[in-house]
Amino acid sequence: MSINTIVAALALETDNDPVAGRALQLARQHAARLIFVHAVEDTPPGGDLPVSLDVSALHAIVERNAVDRIRQLTGNLGSEALVVDVVVETGKPYQVIDEIVQREGADLIVIGPGKAKNMREKVFGSTADRVVRTARQPILVVRTSVANPYRHTTVAVDFSTASRAAVKAALRLAPDAVIELIHAIETPLAFEQAMLRAGTSQKEIDRYRRARASEARRQISASLEEHDLPLIQTKLRIVHGDAAQALVRFTRRGRTDLMALGTHGGNALSQLLLGSVARHVLHAAGCDVLVSA
Repeated sequence: MSINTIVAALALETDNDPVAGRALQLARQHAARLIFVHAVEDTPPGGDLPVSLDVSALHAIVERNAVDRIRQLTGNLGSEALVVDVVVETGKPYQVIDEIVQREGADLIVIGPGKAKNMREKVFGSTADRVVRTARQPILVVRTSVANPYRHTTVAVDFSTASRAAVKAALRLAPDAVIELIHAIETPLAFEQAMLRAGTSQKEIDRYRRARASEARRQISASLEEHDLPLIQTKLRIVHGDAAQALVRFTRRGRTDLMALGTHGGNALSQLLLGSVARHVLHAAGCDVLVSA
């Protein structure tokens, strides 16, 4: 299944937004239509506005300025040979992005990680967090400024539907990349300490770890093959420890330029709070992150 339409959200906080470079690279690679989106906050930056001020006219000026900035930015990056549209609307960024994605039938959302700007965002998450929580499409969170095609993709997998979706999304986004799977086995330290106190030797604990890793390999391979994702030549890496921390450590070693993972979305709780593993990886990874629901 090809990628036909990409929506890339630009914050316009700097003159060199890596989201723009990555979105253009992917549009070229997939011969996709590209829509750059920017949301103008509908609240004033501070203080009381003069009564005589036409707020709608002010918004129109701000929107036109944003369009000009995006066209200048993308023109400098070489967008002339692509089908590129620019949409600037006033509203809450995550809502504007969602509306445009649905309206245009986008296959992929490209966005920066963002930062919590106030207490509300610290509680409910940045724009990127909110988009990841609610979007039905894969979301690429751009954390690096390198815009070369992805060459090495790592997919975090468990035994869930979400992780199988992540594999499919990674293959679709970067079909020419080398793909590696990574699975984290979490054994609470307190449990291993209890085993030692109960007389279990370290050798036996190591054997227990190897057995769990072997069973994980078997279950993951069976799950992927059952859903027509055999990936026979793909390496499966098993790591032990806290999943979020293990995945972030791996991304920071420079061995991959894209980490893909799924969110266990679809219920009311996931709409409110992004999974702890996904959220930690989104905000701390050393590479770009592809998230699929």
